[in-house]
Amino acid sequence: MSLIIATSRIDENTNAGDPSSFKNFFRSPIEVEPDSEIAVQSVKIQRTGNITIEEDDFFCHYFGQDPTIVGESTTLSGYDRLLSLSRKISPKRGTYSLSGYATKIQSALNDQYDDPRTFGGYLATIHTNSSGVEKGFDIKCVDKGLIATDITASLTAQPTYNIAEPVYEVDDTIRPSNAFTWTSASGIFERDTSASATHTSVAVLKGAPFGLNDGEFIVEVKNASANPYCVGLTRPQLQIESYANSQISASDSALKRQAGIAQMFGKKYYTGVMTYDGAGEIDRQGDEMYDYVFMLDADDNITIAERVYVPPNEFDQQLGEPLDLPGSGDFRLQELNYWDNAFPGNTDAKLTKAEFHASWDGVAFTGRGDEMELYFKQNGKAVYDKVISSTYSETAGRSFNPIGSTTYALYPQLDIVSGSMTVNKYQSCNAVNSYAYPTFTTGATGGYSPGDDMFSNERFFGAKELPWIRITRDLSSNSIDNVIYVADSSYYKEKHENIEGNYPFSNVNSAGGVDYNHIFTINHFTEGNVLDTTVGSQSFPNMAGKLGFADRAFLDSDSAEGYVSGDDTLTITFTSTGELQKTAISSFIRIPNLTHKSFNGAQSGLSKIIYQLPQFSNDGRQFGPLHFEASEKTYVKLHNPSSMVLNQLDIQIVDSQEKELDSLTGDTQIVFHIRKSK
Repeated sequence: MSLIIATSRIDENTNAGDPSSFKNFFRSPIEVEPDSEIAVQSVKIQRTGNITIEEDDFFCHYFGQDPTIVGESTTLSGYDRLLSLSRKISPKRGTYSLSGYATKIQSALNDQYDDPRTFGGYLATIHTNSSGVEKGFDIKCVDKGLIATDITASLTAQPTYNIAEPVYEVDDTIRPSNAFTWTSASGIFERDTSASATHTSVAVLKGAPFGLNDGEFIVEVKNASANPYCVGLTRPQLQIESYANSQISASDSALKRQAGIAQMFGKKYYTGVMTYDGAGEIDRQGDEMYDYVFMLDADDNITIAERVYVPPNEFDQQLGEPLDLPGSGDFRLQELNYWDNAFPGNTDAKLTKAEFHASWDGVAFTGRGDEMELYFKQNGKAVYDKVISSTYSETAGRSFNPIGSTTYALYPQLDIVSGSMTVNKYQSCNAVNSYAYPTFTTGATGGYSPGDDMFSNERFFGAKELPWIRITRDLSSNSIDNVIYVADSSYYKEKHENIEGNYPFSNVNSAGGVDYNHIFTINHFTEGNVLDTTVGSQSFPNMAGKLGFADRAFLDSDSAEGYVSGDDTLTITFTSTGELQKTAISSFIRIPNLTHKSFNGAQSGLSKIIYQLPQFSNDGRQFGPLHFEASEKTYVKLHNPSSMVLNQLDIQIVDSQEKELDSLTGDTQIVFHIRKSK
């Protein structure tokens, strides 16, 4: 009869292996007499537990204006006024150790589409007390400030109409809007003089989204002023089509081919610009949509405009055309009343081309966190006159509407008829090519892949099942809730004459980041809660316990409670208020180098398992340092007809699939009892 003590730690400086897989070598070999059997006498382990993510487990993350401020209204709920919405975070299903689980939560946060200023900036680590015992999570949100470097030389130009420019009414040719040259080293965007008069020159400059935290986009326009032009910032623009549609020849029907091409910015009803009061129309160059734009219009006047929402009934009356979706409105450009702002050189009237170029030769768009400003560049000087800004007025039509979920990723868009424009400066919060722009590849194996922004992912949610629409992220849109429409139809995005009071701007905080709130929605909550930033398809998050916050539904970076730190800095840390909700999976002791046999039904085969570890220790605990004492030992025959010599013992602690556990830490110690069979 023998007792054998096996341990994962030989001494304070030497490990025999991992807590769940180790070998003990014997200086003096152990002789086992014939026809013996083995049992487990006692076990000492330190178990952290596992966390199981189910198929329907998720939580939501919001990065936007403080909803308790945005929602101040006696007639509209905060939800109607939100400019940003939560994104759905769905960690991959599975059972994980604590360290593996932290990695999955971190990956889920970083892999989902996001604002460029927070994209990839999340850290999830296990929070422990001074004794090293797990006490939950630390979730860090690391925001980006401005990268001050001018990256113009790294930008590439892509035709806005990458498949077919919208000139088929006068020219049946299917071609992109690529009648331009872009020289990144000099920043010159120039009209191709060899192109036909109907071939357009419209492009998006991509490489990195515009730096909304104090970034600048400066363009000289004087050399393009012989004809109307546009320069502005837009969400991603792209055309896509099926391979079958691409095989429709122009000789068959250019109109038929055009009908099968989808535009990222949605169905176009009217390309003109509404006047600042909504009572008239301004003719402009081109058909492309912008979020914020400066233009020389068809009447040789300077027009500054932005994308606005026109509610359904007003849209019907305005254009008298059928709607894209029942009950929906549409989106148009509307002029800003910039001449009422007290900028230097203001004539108290809309500027003509001659008046503008008498004093200025370019424009500068500047990001202020959640606000866009516009400056005029003085002739031949690096001196800029502020024209559009909340410092003049925060009312609709006098300042640009605030940034939101659909406009946090903006890119320069240029449209010229003649001459050239020169980009003097372009800044971002992101390194070049670190934040993806959507792509479309042609051919039988081609298709659409979204970028890292919300708009390009959610835009084609209804076609996600098509094999050439390659959207892999978890979307929040469905047949009831289109999150793009919800964000773009916010009260503060409506046409100017519909908005009362001032725009709410958060701007940039003292650390150089946008003064936004991080809000995690992690559990069910009562309808009407002011912190609700979710849409219907996100009902209801259920991971509060698995994130260590079983006592609440919301985590708010602006909270005065002790679980959050770093508000108004670039790093916000949420520290769990309790331990994570864990499960202990079934675990077994296996000795692969002995002669015994057992049977594992989960594997449908023979096994080397000799013992199942209890779920609870003798004192009723599942996690931490545990001790199990077998009150009644179960012996397994070694089937050794003659004596055998043991030079080593290989110990593994596995799950039912006989995979080594990764939920053990510290030291493992097991006492075995070997005796002659009875």
